[in-house]
Amino acid sequence: MRTFATIATAGLAAALLAGPVAQAQQIKGADVYHSACMMCHQAQAQGAAGLAPPLKGSYWGELGKLPGYVPGVLLAGMHGPLATDEGQFNGVMPTQNRLSDAEIAAVSNYVVREVNGQAAAPAVAALDVAALRAKPPTVSELRGMRKKALPK
Repeated sequence: MRTFATIATAGLAAALLAGPVAQAQQIKGADVYHSACMMCHQAQAQGAAGLAPPLKGSYWGELGKLPGYVPGVLLAGMHGPLATDEGQFNGVMPTQNRLSDAEIAAVSNYVVREVNGQAAAPAVAALDVAALRAKPPTVSELRGMRKKALPK
C-alpha cells in the first residue's frame, strides 16, 4: 500500500508541476489573436481603415524574418505613421504586455507563420519573449527594425 501511495503522490506532484507547462503548450495563437487582436485588426488580419493596419501583406515576408519584431510591438506598443501595402496608418496601438510570454509567442508565430504563410520564419518561444520583456525595445527601435527590413 505504501508503494502505491508513494507512486500516486509522485504522479500527482508531477502532474501539478507540469500543469503550467502543459497549459503553455496548449495555447493557440489563433485563440490569442481572436481575443486580443481581432477587435482592431479584424478577423482576417486585414486591418481597419483609419484604425489599425493589416497584419498581412507582402512586407511580412521581410518582417517575419525578424523574430523580435512582432513580440516587441506587442510588448512596447506602436504609434505614429506606418506604411503598409494598404497605405499609410497613423494611430496608436497600446502595449499588450498583459499577455503572458507564451501567449505573445503563440500569437507572434500565428501572425507570421499562419496568417502570412511564412512557415519557415524563425519561431518565437516564450523564453524569447521573457528576454524581450526584461528589456523591451522602444518604439523607435522597432521603427528602425521595420525601416531596415523594408527600405522602400
